[in-house]
Amino acid sequence: MATGEGGMITTNDEDIAQKARMIRNHGQRQRYLHEILGYNYRMTDIAAAIGLCQLMKLEEFSSKRIENAKFLTRELSGIRGLIPPSIKSNTRHVFHQYTVRITQDFGMPRDELRQKLMDKGVGTEIYYPLPIHKQPLYQNLGYNDHFPNSEKAATEVLSLPVHPSLMREDLSYIAESVVI
Repeated sequence: MATGEGGMITTNDEDIAQKARMIRNHGQRQRYLHEILGYNYRMTDIAAAIGLCQLMKLEEFSSKRIENAKFLTRELSGIRGLIPPSIKSNTRHVFHQYTVRITQDFGMPRDELRQKLMDKGVGTEIYYPLPIHKQPLYQNLGYNDHFPNSEKAATEVLSLPVHPSLMREDLSYIAESVVI
């Protein structure tokens, strides 16, 4: 969903809703009474109008992302060293990102595959190249922990396009471009 600027939160928990309202409005529930640390995250009326129109298309967008992800998973499954995302049977994943793992068995390093895809016009992204516990903020706070799974994942993950405007030909091209 796009709102131009800003975003939205949905919840059925009134406490979470109230805290979110406060955070987006300088930490105040009542004007000029700041109870918690907050920010100016108030959305403009124009951005909100765009968001409301987008919200009406959310199910369509989500269904298309799921369909696109299923196609990519079908096409990419069985490629040695490439692990597509797995979905638990009792969940619904709407694939904000379609992230695969590129292991040492793939035949080329993840970053080399990323460059190859970029050279072919396939946009990719690495979410997130530096694990959170290695971010400067946490290092400056004195955290110096070692989380081997997180650190390994940061070197293997690669997100492929899955957005709802992709056509079947686009998805086929993406899948074909991944093959060495």
